[in-house]
Amino acid sequence: MGRERTRLWFYILLVIVPCLIGSVWIVRWQDAQQQQEQIEETRLFANIHKNDLDRFLAETTARLETLALVIGKHAKKLEKEEMNDLLQQLQKQDVRFERISFFSESTSPAMRLAKATKQTMIDSQHTTTIVTPIIHEQKKQTIGFLVAKLRTNYIQNRMKIVYPNASFRLYDENGTVLLETNELRPSKQTVTVQLNRAPWVIEANVPRVSLKQNIRASLPYILSLIIAIHIIWLFIQHWLLKRQTMMERMETETQKLELIGTLAASTAHEIRNPLAGIKGFIQLLSEKHEDNESQLYFSVIQNEITRINDIVNEFLILGKPTARKLETCDLNRIVQSIHPMIESQAHLHNVVYTFQRADVPLPIRCSKDHLKQVVLNLAKNAIEAMSNGGQLTISLVKQNDWAVLHVVDTGCGIPKQVSDKLFQPFMTSKQTRTGLGLVVCKRIVDMHEGTIDIHSIENKGTTITVRLPLGG
Repeated sequence: MGRERTRLWFYILLVIVPCLIGSVWIVRWQDAQQQQEQIEETRLFANIHKNDLDRFLAETTARLETLALVIGKHAKKLEKEEMNDLLQQLQKQDVRFERISFFSESTSPAMRLAKATKQTMIDSQHTTTIVTPIIHEQKKQTIGFLVAKLRTNYIQNRMKIVYPNASFRLYDENGTVLLETNELRPSKQTVTVQLNRAPWVIEANVPRVSLKQNIRASLPYILSLIIAIHIIWLFIQHWLLKRQTMMERMETETQKLELIGTLAASTAHEIRNPLAGIKGFIQLLSEKHEDNESQLYFSVIQNEITRINDIVNEFLILGKPTARKLETCDLNRIVQSIHPMIESQAHLHNVVYTFQRADVPLPIRCSKDHLKQVVLNLAKNAIEAMSNGGQLTISLVKQNDWAVLHVVDTGCGIPKQVSDKLFQPFMTSKQTRTGLGLVVCKRIVDMHEGTIDIHSIENKGTTITVRLPLGG
């Protein structure tokens, strides 16, 4: 129950919380993105209206200036009434003009400015009014003014044609609203564009992005985030399960060793006492019965007693790993002392044996007998792996603060199905072995704070590397 609750809390912290935080961030990010798109879209249409109004003003100004040029050429021939009739006829024909009037004298600041510059001006007091000076063709003097009042509803209709759903306002230089299309939508952001042909400003409010649009745009990203976080969660669960399995396996191995230790502590000495008696009586009987057949039987019994004694010794090492006497010894000398034993065993199995000492002393704090047993066990395994002969090489080197022992053979190698279980008790591929040899070696190396690694390739050979810390 406690483990399930812990797993639930981990799920909430590693999945639910990141999903919620990520979803909120994605929604806000999408809101900013869509709001920026709305700004760009609004600016685009504002520029479209700006260009259209500039073109409208340019066409209107050109029409008035053309008319003023014609009047200036025929100023002597045209009577005032004829001129008024001409302007009224033009007013009816051109929908852009609400009213067109002729003034012979300047009555407003815009007229005076147009007279001085001889250019068409927009009346700042009447912002939709255009003043065009009439220049006498020969005298080059201003003889009057055409004053045209523009139709604001015509301009408004033009803007609606370009973008029917637009919400724009047109301001003059004094901030007076000239016209507006539709009702401005509520917004915290606005876009303004300045016209080129007039001191007017187009203002547009950027519409807000609705929550529904935002969620619809964010949904694919949110789903991708949820899937990605759950994939990561599954990887974490796989790693935790693998780690838990490994811990349970290690715990099982520890329990096995504890069981063996308990068994060894309670029975090893009881076994060795009767073995000593049996061995003594067999020795006496072998002296009394000297015929070949009896001696053969006695030798078999002696060998089996020796084998039983070796097994008991292995159990004792597993059962009492701390019962040792440490001293500073040179690893070169320890291996050199058992060199003859390994050499004789190698010779019996048609194996070429080579020993390579280190160039420098390798002082370590150790139990000599235990390390001798490690080297003998590893060498014995290597020789037995080369049933048809081969080469065994034992070498010593110094690597930083470590003394390194390499045991290399050219034997049959270790099968893959066995390589993962080499250090498990009772695991062996030989019928006559207990499966405790490598377990004992690892236990002794662990006692000396070292490491043992095995690298093997089937039908090519095996390399065993033992690292022991230098000391003393």
